[in-house]
Amino acid sequence: MRSLKFCFSISGWSLFLFFSPALLAQSNGPTKDYREIFGQDYDNALEIIEENIWWSDSLEKDGIEPDFALSIVFPELIRYSSIADYIEVKGLEVLYVQYGQDYADFSMGLFQMKPSFAERIESDIIQYRLTDKFPSLSSLNPKATDNVETRKERIIRLKDKYHQLLYLEAFIRIMDTINPDLVNAKAKDRLSFYSTAYNTGYFKDEQVIRDEMTRKRFYRGIEAASDKYSYSDISLDYYVSVDK
Repeated sequence: MRSLKFCFSISGWSLFLFFSPALLAQSNGPTKDYREIFGQDYDNALEIIEENIWWSDSLEKDGIEPDFALSIVFPELIRYSSIADYIEVKGLEVLYVQYGQDYADFSMGLFQMKPSFAERIESDIIQYRLTDKFPSLSSLNPKATDNVETRKERIIRLKDKYHQLLYLEAFIRIMDTINPDLVNAKAKDRLSFYSTAYNTGYFKDEQVIRDEMTRKRFYRGIEAASDKYSYSDISLDYYVSVDK
């Protein structure tokens, strides 16, 4: 990654400032009109949020800023809108229940969560004893066991909007736990990191997540498109629009 160098003089002294393109991109925020780019899929994502106003009520009741949380998954709502007519996962559900994530790991529901994501979330809920501090997360029924019955229960939860919202809440609680330095960071900086972690894998090293923050890998639809965008930029775009 190349850096940009600027030079200016003060009282005969030459000063050099180096700026990383990634840093510039993060400081400037999203520069594209994603509502225009994604068109009806973007509007459909907005409608999904409007139709599920209880999401915001539930998040607020549990002490989580609704706009922040929903911004994390907003790109997934766009993707879901674009592939809704093609979703058919029943066969994959059976494979997962019978044999586990090594045989079938697929995106489900409005927030496009995978069984492997839910498994890790449940494991971390147990590891960090989060149900002690956040009792609502006990509804996810986290277990250390991995068997047919446990996987069947997990699939049922992933197909339910309330439980997907709880997984999102748990994700944010876990991120706050493992990244305490970001809890009080500026909302936009925190959102960029959290949304990238959601899309990339929150269990990855911090630097890996930060490297992904400006990379363009997001596309709508099932097949990879030539036009790709930064996941975190789309999240920020929505957050800024509702924060006005």
